[in-house]
Amino acid sequence: MAQNADSQLANSDAGRCLNCGADLDGAFCGACGQRSVPADPTVAELVGDAWHELSGYDGRLASTFRSLLHPGRLTLEYLAGHRARYLSPVRLYLTLSVIYFLVAAAAPVDPSSRPGQLQGPGQLKIGVWTADQAQMTDEDRARLEEELDEMAWPLRVLIESIQKDPIGFRNRLFTIMPRVFFALLPVFAGIVWLFYRRRRFPAALVFAAHIHAFAFLAFTFPEAAKFSQSVVIATTVAFVVLVSFAVYALRSLRAVFGDSWPWTLAKAAGIGVVYSIAALPAFFIILVWASLT
Repeated sequence: MAQNADSQLANSDAGRCLNCGADLDGAFCGACGQRSVPADPTVAELVGDAWHELSGYDGRLASTFRSLLHPGRLTLEYLAGHRARYLSPVRLYLTLSVIYFLVAAAAPVDPSSRPGQLQGPGQLKIGVWTADQAQMTDEDRARLEEELDEMAWPLRVLIESIQKDPIGFRNRLFTIMPRVFFALLPVFAGIVWLFYRRRRFPAALVFAAHIHAFAFLAFTFPEAAKFSQSVVIATTVAFVVLVSFAVYALRSLRAVFGDSWPWTLAKAAGIGVVYSIAALPAFFIILVWASLT
């Protein structure tokens, strides 16, 4: 076994790939893609490999975030075929969405929330009316039960679920929403494509992944600001991020798809209205799903 290892190391020193035996002409094998490494790795190399696998950092992570911070640049780079230096759109989207929902789930209650409000991701707030908070009489409870019985089934299930276990309902929201948001990604891309038919649909899909990835990155800061337990800090950060994201989205649309500023503003408004309408059923599904699980 020792001789075999020595033989492999010799092959590596001779300029041959230890994985497939092909000639090496750089840091990576042109046949199988493996890095040119010695047969007997050091601890530093093992740690480096683990870091590369977990973070995707081989120069791509830094390049990706630098380009993402410039409106439209990462999408244009990807569409121009410059892809090896960046994380894939899907990987970037999933990574930043996981970070956002982890921070949002761990964040304390928004200091601006009123008693009886259930706080979800972002600025989502759902009123929770319980007997303890309202100090309802027996007659009030009976009347509320009658009103619940007369409601449509989905709405009745939703209200009952929130009243019985508001914290559990909130936790289920954070579990379900990432899946639904990901499913809505091609819907958003399709709406963008309807307004910008000069580009093919895959271009709109890449743009959608990148704009959502930046949104997750940006709106992580308002969630983190809630840890300050300061209404002023949380509100200020949320406002600054909201305005910054609106400007970023407009500049990204113009950079990727062209058009004048008036047309960009008009199409952005149209995309926002159509997407809001299309997302309403998904939002309702999220609430019912969280009520039933």
